[in-house]
Amino acid sequence: MIQLYSSISLAICMMLAGCKKFVSIAPPSVQTEQSKIFTSNEGALSALSGLYSSLQSSTFLITNGGATLYPALSADELVTGNPGSHYEHFQNNSLAATSEEGIRGKMWQPAYKAIYQANAILEGLSASTAVTSEVANQVRGETLVIRSLLYFYLVNFFGDVPLVISTAYLENQKMKRTGSDEIYKQLIKDLELAVAILPVTYPSAQRVRVNKWAAAALLARVYLYTEEWTRAEIVATDILNSGSYLIDVDLDNVFVSGSQEAIWQLMLEQSNTAEGSAFIPYSSGSLPNYIVTGHLLNAFEAGDKRKSHWFSTSDYNRQTYYYPYKYKLRELPFGGMPTEFNTVVRLAEQYLIRAEARIKQNQAAGALNDINVLRIRAGLSPLVSGDANEILVAIGLERQRELVIEWGHRWIDLKRTG
Repeated sequence: MIQLYSSISLAICMMLAGCKKFVSIAPPSVQTEQSKIFTSNEGALSALSGLYSSLQSSTFLITNGGATLYPALSADELVTGNPGSHYEHFQNNSLAATSEEGIRGKMWQPAYKAIYQANAILEGLSASTAVTSEVANQVRGETLVIRSLLYFYLVNFFGDVPLVISTAYLENQKMKRTGSDEIYKQLIKDLELAVAILPVTYPSAQRVRVNKWAAAALLARVYLYTEEWTRAEIVATDILNSGSYLIDVDLDNVFVSGSQEAIWQLMLEQSNTAEGSAFIPYSSGSLPNYIVTGHLLNAFEAGDKRKSHWFSTSDYNRQTYYYPYKYKLRELPFGGMPTEFNTVVRLAEQYLIRAEARIKQNQAAGALNDINVLRIRAGLSPLVSGDANEILVAIGLERQRELVIEWGHRWIDLKRTG
């Protein structure tokens, strides 16, 4: 039995975070509260704002660094600088079914709480006649993408999991696991709908809310994972040809707010990223909390700018340690505004998706062209030839280097490719 929420009132308060007039209401039921929330466009948008806030509400939640840290420790990217801590269970792949720290409190429960919020929003929209169709489509589309992101990571981290798509919590608590294939079918259904109803323009000043291309980027990834090669290639191509994004030639700008490569970012209002805060040591002479493995460092070719720009070093006890440095700010200056956002999806991944989809369809030249975009940006020579197996290996290496210590890509790639 899974606990999807602590109480109905708590879930509704979370959904309405930042909206005082609704927080003050003590509802007797979800249905009564929904009738109050979805009587206007503003109420629907406030509910959506609360859902976004919940994704970043605590450090190392599944959607706030957790999907990066724990898989990186479990794969071949990081080791902990704190021997004896619970992080060693991830590093040593010695997690037990009863493991609490990291698994339950940071991954499982927050994901299902956010899914409950998403389901409440979707049900509220369906029952409302007051929210305009334009706003309803926007809120519905964004909510579907957020729920899909959560289920994407749940199914990849845990395998078969309960597929909860309603707020019928008494039934949900008894729900058995759903097969991964069925979950992927739901993701495709939801993301295809989101792509169809969301506009190209962002509903926010920055790219911190979901638009059509953010939905499409996640859909392309799901198509790839389900071996829908043609569809993955088509969707990735649509994004790459949209003219909305560019590969940033400056590797130091890829993860800043307003990056031209970012397709969807999450913003904290009063700090920079959880990853920057956790990965960057207190000082240049401190032992990093999380240390890059020698195996990973050796995976980079000589002259690869990603190694020099996305890792940094700290000298501790006469030894040099490497730590992740994609996000370069540990703390927010007093009175300052965040300048680095948690980048959920970005353009580089779409080149890698299309390259893999193309080589699976025996399109060697196109696959090479795609990975060479990233190799050239990294200061490496382009690859000019290779058979299908060699190109597939090259794509795997480029994924390891480009998506290094980022949203669990390496661990999931090792898992999905065997």
